[in-house]
Amino acid sequence: MRPYGIFALLLLAGAAFAQNGGTITGTVLDLAGERVANAPIQITNVATHAVYKATSSDHGSYTVAQLPSGAYDITVAALGYNPYAQKNVTVAAGQTLRLDIRLFDFQLGTLGDGPEFKKDQQSPHTTPSGPAPRTRDGKPDLTGVWYAQRTVDPGKPELLPWAEKLLQESIANNSKDAPGAHCFTRGITAAGALFPYELVQTPTRLVMIFEDDLPSHRTVYLDGRGHPKDPNPTWMGHSIGHWEGDTLVVDSVGFNDKTWLDNQGYRHTEMLHVIERFHRPDLGHLEIEFTIEDPGAYAKPWIIKRVADLDPDYEIGEYVCLEGERDARHLVGK
Repeated sequence: MRPYGIFALLLLAGAAFAQNGGTITGTVLDLAGERVANAPIQITNVATHAVYKATSSDHGSYTVAQLPSGAYDITVAALGYNPYAQKNVTVAAGQTLRLDIRLFDFQLGTLGDGPEFKKDQQSPHTTPSGPAPRTRDGKPDLTGVWYAQRTVDPGKPELLPWAEKLLQESIANNSKDAPGAHCFTRGITAAGALFPYELVQTPTRLVMIFEDDLPSHRTVYLDGRGHPKDPNPTWMGHSIGHWEGDTLVVDSVGFNDKTWLDNQGYRHTEMLHVIERFHRPDLGHLEIEFTIEDPGAYAKPWIIKRVADLDPDYEIGEYVCLEGERDARHLVGK
């Protein structure tokens, strides 16, 4: 075949590919209609699981082109905002689909508690340097005030159908029914994930003090006791801990089914079993790993990995929710 013939075939093939590929384009906006820059957009083909990524521009716009025909799930995990998800968006050959994305922050723009506060809490911070402190018996000392935990690996939860249905209903309703929005306990994996918290370690206890939750504390027993044979289901469960080298392993059972595992709407049953692993690699950082086991809501264990930065100058404040509560009536659903 002559060279120009090969070139012509390549042009035709490229034109055919361009014609067959679809495009999703739009603008990322916040609750007030302002454009959101640097939002990471992930578009996943439902059939092939191929992933296409883009980042919104300084003006909030984004475009993902050359998408094979099919259905796509679209997610956005922008710092300071609730996770965004839209499933089964259909893209046809040669089609340009306009899809504007609206992001909501957890506090719905409340002054002082909007996305800027959340961004500050969940961004990396400058921390003191040095080795991790140790107790008299040589164990790592987890004591300190910590910025809100930030997720480094969200894991891949596989929900059972009933739990998936409730999750999608909450996402569609802007998490209007979140327990914390109605002055109920957020839950074991949500406490410490939004606001600063404090750890106080003694030889027989690890006490967690929360600035944004009721109850405002949680106790992990380190004295060798076991779980109650018939625990009374509670919001935060019953927690016991032991050391594996320099890692504190916390085992928790005895939960009711009234809390969420995050602010989006992941539910659980009273069969919930949570294993936490706390490791302080140095003075300024804390690593936390959650293993969530609940055969009543999940097909397999769900592992979440987070880190927290030490805040040596902060003091945990008190938290009052029930008295003078004014937020619930203003929550915006759909």
